[in-house]
Amino acid sequence: MRFLASRGTRDLRLLAFTIFCISLGWGSYFATFNNFAVEKLNLKADQLGILESLRELPGFLMVFVAALTMRVAEPVLASIALSLIALGMGGYCLVDSVTTLIIFSLIWSVGIHGWMPLSPSMVLSLAEEGNQGRRLGQMNSVGAFGTICGMLMVFILAKSLHYHSIFIIAGVAVAVGAVTVSMISKDIGHAEKPRLVLKRKYSLYYLLVFLEGCRKQVFITFAIFVLVRQFNAPLRVIALLMMLNNLTNLLLAPRVGKLIDRIGEKTVLIVCYALLIPVFIGYAMIKVPAVLYCLYFADNLLFLGSIGLTTYLHKIADPADIMPSLTMGVSVNHAAAVTVPIIGGFLWTKLGYPVTFYGGAVVVAISVLAVSAMKAVQPVEVSPAATLESS
Repeated sequence: MRFLASRGTRDLRLLAFTIFCISLGWGSYFATFNNFAVEKLNLKADQLGILESLRELPGFLMVFVAALTMRVAEPVLASIALSLIALGMGGYCLVDSVTTLIIFSLIWSVGIHGWMPLSPSMVLSLAEEGNQGRRLGQMNSVGAFGTICGMLMVFILAKSLHYHSIFIIAGVAVAVGAVTVSMISKDIGHAEKPRLVLKRKYSLYYLLVFLEGCRKQVFITFAIFVLVRQFNAPLRVIALLMMLNNLTNLLLAPRVGKLIDRIGEKTVLIVCYALLIPVFIGYAMIKVPAVLYCLYFADNLLFLGSIGLTTYLHKIADPADIMPSLTMGVSVNHAAAVTVPIIGGFLWTKLGYPVTFYGGAVVVAISVLAVSAMKAVQPVEVSPAATLESS
């Protein structure tokens, strides 16, 4: 990309390479995990639910990480976080039981939840004044490209590489990123760190974020698992599905954003949620793998409408509340991420996997009702500097 070659961007180049490395490792891992868990460990739905719940618990550490950045340089914390991710993902090569799976999963989860707030913060710190949004978009593109490369590697090498080899490659890729990020200048960061904001006037936003977290977690945790466990979907098919989803996000997310600007969040969210109801019901009722692949793709496509939740908050929130309210939204989202996998896994074990997806359809139906209460609002007036900061 052209911006990587411009003068005075050494730290940005290092950060971009770091983001590529972790995305490459994540793409390799994510495309492989479900097949590995089913074929090598015979993981059951209730066990998966407990695992996912435990893996999301470190999400509540994000505010703690933000506080740490007041004393420790962000590149140093980022290097530690990526080292934990590398250790956890690479350690999957030693996994031979559900217990060891949980141990290494918790290790990389602590790392990745530490990395999540640090990455955009460093981008904003290193970006030129007035160019923050552009740099964030460029880094997102680098990350999407890295994820696709990781999944493409799995697709190409699935028949020749052992699962353990893929996890080692993923761990090494992230470890390279840990070394790279440690080379970034240590005098970057923000004086003001995220805080939590819980205000009644943002209650609809919090509700919608929680419901979105519930809906998303059902598909993230169980959709691929259904394809592998119930329908024996091969690794190459899963990798291909995930590549298509990431390409869709890369190409269509900006267009969905423009559509939201033109017709409003309420319309886009209602349409997306209304269409998701038959997607969930179809996933529960249909037993044809090819159709389920299409439904999995449709869920990812309709998920893009959730961009409207962020733009809705931007319109209703006071400028000083935008960033801390987003942080609060992440915490609310993690509350769903901790509880839904356990409930979904229990329902699957006791009543069969269709019940889990019928439950998802109910959540989406409630989301439609909640969005219908959304009032048309104009963005809160902010200065250009405040707008750049919130982006």
